[in-house]
Amino acid sequence: MATLIVCIKRRSDFTHAEFSRYWGEVHAPLLLSCKEFTRHLRSYVQYRPHEEGSPVAAMFGHSAAYDGVAVLTFHDADALVAAFKEPKYLEYVRPDEPRFIDLENCLPFVLEGTAIKADTAPR
Repeated sequence: MATLIVCIKRRSDFTHAEFSRYWGEVHAPLLLSCKEFTRHLRSYVQYRPHEEGSPVAAMFGHSAAYDGVAVLTFHDADALVAAFKEPKYLEYVRPDEPRFIDLENCLPFVLEGTAIKADTAPR
């Protein structure tokens, strides 16, 4: 398994609400519609920060440095590389990213994880 984690900074001409809406309602469906890309993908999760002043933000702090975190998990490192080289991704999805993301100020990590604890029991 290989995971790409990207701390995302929105473009300065987007409010946080505009960024969040575009990312979830426009970009995510576009990415998921690219079957050539998603055939390599195990999961795609978008994380948004808790509101400033919320109990979680009060406990751990609120970072305004990033507007969200994308976590994309692939079958393996070869699948990650192949996904981002797919012609349909490059033609349709990649051009959408600079429409709402400040690409120069994002922080990407490519990682291989080791599960320490995974809770699979229903709540």
